[in-house]
Amino acid sequence: MPVNPQYITLLRQLVEESADHAIATSNDFIFLSGEIQGRLNENLSVSTLKRLWGYVDGYASVRPSTLDILARFTGFPDWETFVSDYCEVESVQSSHRVVSESIYTKDLTVGDRVEIRWNPNRRCTLTYLGDNLLEVSESVNAKLKTGARFFCQRFTLNQPLYVDLLDNDGHTELFVMGNKGGLTKMLLY
Repeated sequence: MPVNPQYITLLRQLVEESADHAIATSNDFIFLSGEIQGRLNENLSVSTLKRLWGYVDGYASVRPSTLDILARFTGFPDWETFVSDYCEVESVQSSHRVVSESIYTKDLTVGDRVEIRWNPNRRCTLTYLGDNLLEVSESVNAKLKTGARFFCQRFTLNQPLYVDLLDNDGHTELFVMGNKGGLTKMLLY
C-alpha cells in the first residue's frame, strides 16, 4: 500500500516517542519488536521495522496491517484514525461529539482505584478521595508524583485528560495527560 512518506515519518517519530527509545541501530529494532509484542501481543518482524525505518532497502509500500499495529502502539485505534486525527489536523473539525468509553468520578466510591495509561509508556494509579478529588498512589514515567492530588470528573479513552492539579498552597493549575493520542488504557478496581 503506497502512503504519504510524511505520514510514515510522523508515525516513526511517534513510535519512538511511545517507546521512549530512539530507533537507530540493529539492536533498537529488536527492542522495538519486543516492545510491540509486549504491549500489544502482536508481532512485527525486525526486518519489516528496518525496512519501514529505511535502515535497509526495500521500503516501497507497506501492508495496512503493519500500519495499524504501529498506530495502535502510539495510542490510536488504527492507521486511518492516525492519519485523520494526527497527520491531517487541518482537516479535523474544530468541534465533535466524543463517543468513547468513560469512567465518571460521580460513579466512584471513596477508596476506588483507577489506573490510567498514555503514551509514551506513562502510567498512574489513582485513589478516589471523594468530591471529584483523586490522589496519585503510583506514578510510572509521568510528571505527576505520588501524593499529587487533582480534581477530575471523567476519564475518557483515546482523549486527553485535563485536570485541575492542586499545589501545596491549595491552588489549582490546569494539567494535561495524553495530549497526543489521549488515554490509551483505563482500569477501575
